[in-house]
Amino acid sequence: MMEVVILTDRHRGSYRVIEDLYVRSFASLGLRVHKEATPTTLSAREDLSQKHSGRVVFHNTLGDGFVPLKRCRNVALPAHEWNRYPRSWVELLNAFDGVWVTTSHVSRLLMESGLKRLPLLRPPALDLETLTEKEMWTNSRPFRFFSCGEAHFRKGHHLLVAGFLKAFPEPGEATLSIKTSPDCDWESPRSNVRFIAEKWSRSEMLSSYAGYDAYATASLAEGLGLPVAESLSARLPVVANYWGGHADLLAEGAFVRISHEEIIQPFASRPEFYAEGQHCAFSSPDEVAESLRRMVGLSSSERETMATAAKEEFLRNYGSEATLGPMKKALEELS
Repeated sequence: MMEVVILTDRHRGSYRVIEDLYVRSFASLGLRVHKEATPTTLSAREDLSQKHSGRVVFHNTLGDGFVPLKRCRNVALPAHEWNRYPRSWVELLNAFDGVWVTTSHVSRLLMESGLKRLPLLRPPALDLETLTEKEMWTNSRPFRFFSCGEAHFRKGHHLLVAGFLKAFPEPGEATLSIKTSPDCDWESPRSNVRFIAEKWSRSEMLSSYAGYDAYATASLAEGLGLPVAESLSARLPVVANYWGGHADLLAEGAFVRISHEEIIQPFASRPEFYAEGQHCAFSSPDEVAESLRRMVGLSSSERETMATAAKEEFLRNYGSEATLGPMKKALEELS
């Protein structure tokens, strides 16, 4: 049995989810997986190098965490949202034996930022978790929108809320529930906007989508967009822009598109995250409002047809049949 290792930034919740998705995919291929925390010191890296000598090691980390282990075959799993990657991070990736990405957006931005080798599009299979699928399609009154994301400017919650309030001035028309991080202390601007600042288990998260009428996001940039992928799996109709990772997940005509303008990305969470020339997809509140109203205006049968077609296309690219074969071949070439 082939054994692989995955090193993950355990303090980053989304990275733990990606770790689990890759572990499930590797296990489906009959591999044994060793899970470790990303080492942060030279001695910790040396200990792991000795422990896993000769194995394929996947690095599920960020920025200066991309340090290859000696005597191992090292594969980087970079995720990024904006369309440029910091130069110092690219130089670290160039020392790896391979780079795997989840979307063509990430592949393209890495190449345009100076990566010397072509990344492999090797996402995990996104159909291996138990997820509640939507089955009831009658129009709700009020119409129930759902969104998800940390309380961070990149997620565009400010744009989504502003657009929602413009689209539905009467509280009885629609509701918007945003699942965010437990430390979020935002106050609701109106009774039909709810911030769910709670810690949910993975099973609670995956069972939640089917209880709503549509998923909506005004995110400025996504490397993948896992909540959108989960909505598609749950057959929940999606309102989103068509930029970044979303463009790999969404099929034309199978979602309600929010118009956007590609603009210079003016903010950085930390200086080392910034690269000159970074762009993002900005949707104005008016554009968000128009798309939300368009979703509500669809009939129940139209939304069911849309969501069914969207899931079929999504699985063609991110289901087990599409992903596991190429993943197995890439692993054989590394071993």
